[in-house]
Amino acid sequence: MLSRLWSSVRRSVADLKIRNKLFAAFLLLNMLPLAAIGALTYQKSSSLLQERTNDYTADLLSEVSRNIELTLREIDSLYYSIFTNELIRTNLSRANKGLMSEGEYFSASYKTFSILQSYVLDREDVQAVNVYALDKKFLFQAGEYPMYVPLTRKEWDRIERNKGNLVWFRPENERSVVAAASSIYDTDTLRKSGYFVLGFKEDALLAIYSRIKLHDQGELFMVDGGGQIISHRDKSRIGTRLEAPYLDPVRTASGSSGNFSAQADGREQIVSFHEIGDTDWKLVSVIPAAQYSSLSLLLRNWMIAVFAAVSALALILSYLLSNNISKPIRRLSAMMKSVERDNWDVQSDYRSRSEIGILSRNFNRMIGRIRYLIHQVYQEELLKQRTQLKYLMFQINPHFLFNTLETINWVARIQGAPEVGKLSKALGDLMREGIKGKEFVPFERELANLKNYLYIQKYRYDDKIEVRFEIAGEVLGAAVPRFILQPLVENAMVHGMETKMGRGTIEIQAELSGETLKITVRDDGLGIEPRRLAEIRASLETVSEDDAHGIGLTNVHRRIRLHYGAEYGLTIDSSTGAGTAVRLTLPKKSEISTAKSESSHREMPEATLR
Repeated sequence: MLSRLWSSVRRSVADLKIRNKLFAAFLLLNMLPLAAIGALTYQKSSSLLQERTNDYTADLLSEVSRNIELTLREIDSLYYSIFTNELIRTNLSRANKGLMSEGEYFSASYKTFSILQSYVLDREDVQAVNVYALDKKFLFQAGEYPMYVPLTRKEWDRIERNKGNLVWFRPENERSVVAAASSIYDTDTLRKSGYFVLGFKEDALLAIYSRIKLHDQGELFMVDGGGQIISHRDKSRIGTRLEAPYLDPVRTASGSSGNFSAQADGREQIVSFHEIGDTDWKLVSVIPAAQYSSLSLLLRNWMIAVFAAVSALALILSYLLSNNISKPIRRLSAMMKSVERDNWDVQSDYRSRSEIGILSRNFNRMIGRIRYLIHQVYQEELLKQRTQLKYLMFQINPHFLFNTLETINWVARIQGAPEVGKLSKALGDLMREGIKGKEFVPFERELANLKNYLYIQKYRYDDKIEVRFEIAGEVLGAAVPRFILQPLVENAMVHGMETKMGRGTIEIQAELSGETLKITVRDDGLGIEPRRLAEIRASLETVSEDDAHGIGLTNVHRRIRLHYGAEYGLTIDSSTGAGTAVRLTLPKKSEISTAKSESSHREMPEATLR
């Protein structure tokens, strides 16, 4: 199932247009790294912001805890001053020994009140100071009304277990104060002589940390070692225990400070805490995670906006780039479709050294080559059709013509005119050769046909023209198109020799140069004027209906090119008054056996016009 789905996806991707593929590739290459970098940056930044905020909160708690600790130490100093006061020590000693009457107690209580009141008079954070004898019946107190701090049996047990250091706790029946209490030991005898209880206003603790601003919905309060709240802005929560998600982590924390996240009231909260001095109290802050990460949310929104803007830019650039890169390919594809509809008049104008530019140039060369081949095939077929038409025309009653020429030959011999007979015999052989269906003949046969033609022309020009042959033996068996020599020799006679004063010479040369057959027909006739020579050369490269009806230079040149290609053919050089040279170049083709050459060819006299 998965393999079929994957194959279907691959086929769909493969069938996409190249512009869409490039667009998708550019978009993915831009969007994926951008999205990955954005996500990682946001995650790291959020973590860093939360860490920095945690550190900031911890620093605030630490600073507030030190301030509270300094205040507690001031109370500790106050306690030291009280239990070392001589009058207080004496009164406690007499009360413990039972030496103080009721009247003496009132007198001592007044004096002790004065001393205690002097210690707390300038302190607005102290509610009351109580000093008890060992039996707790004699009480010396001072402070604001009420000057009594009620304690439970459990709390008295905790004080009695104390060895002289202050212990801080919230009295069970009080919300407005916290207590600092301890056993008092005589400095001389080191024996317990009484108890010290100080009521410290909860509002004084609140005033120390209430100046700290922890977001809009943040809370800051104090708890004791049992998890009970001892100070809070909301007085109704004093004496209550921490919520369950916070309780255990705060109570069991091993360090003096820390932070953690917890779920409460359906929201994630960030809880931080810090111990206060030598007490078991902790300063606790609770901040909603949503408020806590407001900077992270701002950063996220900013990154989303940047990502959207960059994505839009990447979308536009990807489209422009994909369209620009694929445009020449799409144009080339459109040209190929046009060629499929047989429109060969297309040309790519894209100029570049890139692979697309190379492809465009090769496409242009291919189209040019195809046009050339189509033209060449068309010309070849046209020439064949016309040749076949001429062949059919020449075949009209050929036997009648041959029989007539043969009759003239025998009548001439009987009447004692053998030259006339030979002349008619040569004309018949030449005509017979002309209507044969073979396109190629051995070069030896082509020479024989030329000699028949020269024998006939001998009676026209008499001894005015001399024809010389320089034929290499290895070329005699080479296959050549029929009737390529006779038109050249005829052209030399008619245009070069006919109007010349005196005798003229035509030289026919043939040789092999590697795999190329070179044939030259040269005369010393009148030559060709430069302007006319340029016209003839131009006509060799053009198609003319008039040229196609003859068997002149253009006919020979075009036949050679149709058979062998543009690198072969006919060239002509001439100088006025100095003669003309026509050169043929052909490839050396497979030799054709000449063993069955007709006897008439061997019997023909040398075709020289003397």
